[in-house]
Amino acid sequence: MNKLLLLLILTFGQIHLSKLEDPLVELPNGEIVGREDVTAESKTYYAFEKIPYAAPPVGDLRFQPPQPVENWDGILNTTNLDISCYQLNNRMKMPPQLGQSEDCLFLNVFTPKLPSPEDEELLPVMLFIHGGGFVGGSAGNNPPDLFINKDVILVTINYRLGVFGFISTQDDIIPGNNGLKDQLQALKWTNQNIHLFGGDPERVTIFGQSAGAGSVAHLTLNQNALGLFQGAIMESGTSLCTGMFQRNSRSIAFGTGAIIDSTFETSEDSQALLELLRSVSADDLNAAATEHTTAITNSWDNFLEVGSVFAPVIEAKNPDAFITKKMYGLIKAGNVVPVPIILGYNSEEKLGMAGSQDEVATIAAILDENLDYLVPADMQITDLDSRTEMGSKIREIYTGGEPFGDHLGDTVRFSSDNFLSRSMGKHAELFSQSAATYFYEFSYQGSLGPGPRDGDGTTGVSHGGEMQYLFCSGTSCTDADEADLLERERMITLWTNFAKYQNPTPEPVELLQNITWTPVSTDTGDFFYLNIDADLEVANHPKGEAYLKWLELYDSIDYDDFDTF
Repeated sequence: MNKLLLLLILTFGQIHLSKLEDPLVELPNGEIVGREDVTAESKTYYAFEKIPYAAPPVGDLRFQPPQPVENWDGILNTTNLDISCYQLNNRMKMPPQLGQSEDCLFLNVFTPKLPSPEDEELLPVMLFIHGGGFVGGSAGNNPPDLFINKDVILVTINYRLGVFGFISTQDDIIPGNNGLKDQLQALKWTNQNIHLFGGDPERVTIFGQSAGAGSVAHLTLNQNALGLFQGAIMESGTSLCTGMFQRNSRSIAFGTGAIIDSTFETSEDSQALLELLRSVSADDLNAAATEHTTAITNSWDNFLEVGSVFAPVIEAKNPDAFITKKMYGLIKAGNVVPVPIILGYNSEEKLGMAGSQDEVATIAAILDENLDYLVPADMQITDLDSRTEMGSKIREIYTGGEPFGDHLGDTVRFSSDNFLSRSMGKHAELFSQSAATYFYEFSYQGSLGPGPRDGDGTTGVSHGGEMQYLFCSGTSCTDADEADLLERERMITLWTNFAKYQNPTPEPVELLQNITWTPVSTDTGDFFYLNIDADLEVANHPKGEAYLKWLELYDSIDYDDFDTF
């Protein structure tokens, strides 16, 4: 880069100083210009936002795997990401995103330094996959400051969401998982180009939260990703979560089509459906998907199992398939990308499941009247009497057999475990047979998080409560109290240590209270984890009693070919 600027100066005589300050990078497809910025701690970095990593997935490329970017002429302005992928406006109540577009396959790179002849050292890279239930979110919501301060390059990505990214007819016409395929394409782009930004392609860690964590988990099951990353972090999500997997994608696809054309209420023609869904505008398609999704998620019959209506699927075999076998079986058999991982959850993930104690009471009453709702779909129990019997055993784990209506806090605890705590524990157990697996529970309740709530008999940190301790920026962050700032520094140190060394505690340090984070080792009967609270503590068996009772129930059924857990 310095050589290029020197050549321009020698060739053209003068360049305005402001032009010299604009960082330029020459990619294989063309040149881009970014901007210089500074963190709250006054550390300079270079931001390149809205870099295309795949061709626009429009027209005949709608519902197709990502295609290569075409070359461009001139210098492409990559100083501001003003586009997100289409957001599905369902009951998740995602915040509105400006500039929604089908042409959205862009990524951002934030780097503390650009390569130069004087400094050839390449920096570790962390690629973040946002959450949002596979229907919301964007690459633009995650400030890089804390990573820059640790001399780590941060990459954030857009990927197709909702009907555009995850519709599937469960055949080779619309196979599905295009959002996951976008993520893999972004990872390939990073592997091929990150050295141009000063990054080390052999020190890439992928990490994500919620659906982003589920995506990371799926990437660890795709052999085409082998060698593209050296570590993975899953915050509050895994491919084993029932709500992050869709078993009924074909009926959802045709139901969406029927909103546009009622003949698809009875049609089973996948090719005709593809042609219909490609013929309408992106706005109309998104509106139809939103209408159909709302009808599904508003049904209490689907309360516990529906998760994200548009979500990853097991594909019919096709040349571009992302996953064609059950996730549980792949992890159990060791058919994974065997890299060290960190995974874990917040202490009470579903604490924010309802806006008031009255709403929790309503949910508790519905569960008491419909014990079969408590039974995970992956147990494959279809008979109503058998499901009700199993549901009674599940309730007994939490209330001793008494109604949930008399135990509102236990209603929340069940929901947290059923949402993802149980599946993340099993994921850690299985994956630990293939690679170092570090498990955590985030329990710290501070001012940067959503705040404690204990009116219904329970307390803890709800879903997403850890995010501000990794992506905090601005005055809300710098004005936080001393305890929060310490917790933030500990979190970012653990995460970036892992990116640098594939070990979150490579050596004892005072900041981390001289702990050594012990990996999971189920061979000895131990399940070590790090409790991240005001003090750091390595403990054994998170949510031990409830989790062990769940394992007993799974062992009691005549079925073990699970997809989720």
